[in-house]
Amino acid sequence: MDYQTKTKLILPFRGTWMVSNGGRTVETNNHMKFADGDGPKNQLYAYDFRREHAGNGEKLEDYEVFGENVIAPAEGVVIQIINGAIDVLPGERDRGVGVGNMVIIDHQNGEYSLLCHFKNSSIGVSVGDHVKQGDLLGLCGNTGNTSEPHIHFHFQDGPRMHTAKALPAQFQRITVDGEVKTKYEPIRKQMVSNV
Repeated sequence: MDYQTKTKLILPFRGTWMVSNGGRTVETNNHMKFADGDGPKNQLYAYDFRREHAGNGEKLEDYEVFGENVIAPAEGVVIQIINGAIDVLPGERDRGVGVGNMVIIDHQNGEYSLLCHFKNSSIGVSVGDHVKQGDLLGLCGNTGNTSEPHIHFHFQDGPRMHTAKALPAQFQRITVDGEVKTKYEPIRKQMVSNV
């Protein structure tokens, strides 16, 4: 898909994180496996961001990102939240609430951001709130269908997860492995931060 993101996006966190899923191939992004078959079409180009963990990673507190701030990637209006899903232990998955705790932001230009796996009851915005780029949304957690604490972020063309189609998301200006990139889609194993 030759799509240019209209919204001026920043990464939804502060500091440097690793891309564990990103890009437009199955080799760099597990979400792309749904491109030709059944499965969620709204997250084909989705990103997962994480960092390292201490010890063997059996406890949530072993993960550097657990409890870290998740920020709005761009200005918009909050149109949906889930905030009551309970954090699961690393390696467990709550498929009953697949997205876990999440926020959908309408950028009011046909583009919508979905961020998920927030920590239980940590989301500090409400439906109808107007958020500015960089505003605190909540804390990184391990809720829903997740293997470990991380931030899942994707762009879609509508407000409803079950009918929306995925849109590629280019970040306006970020640092990738120490080099500044503009309008860039990072891929797996790259270390990224906002400029």
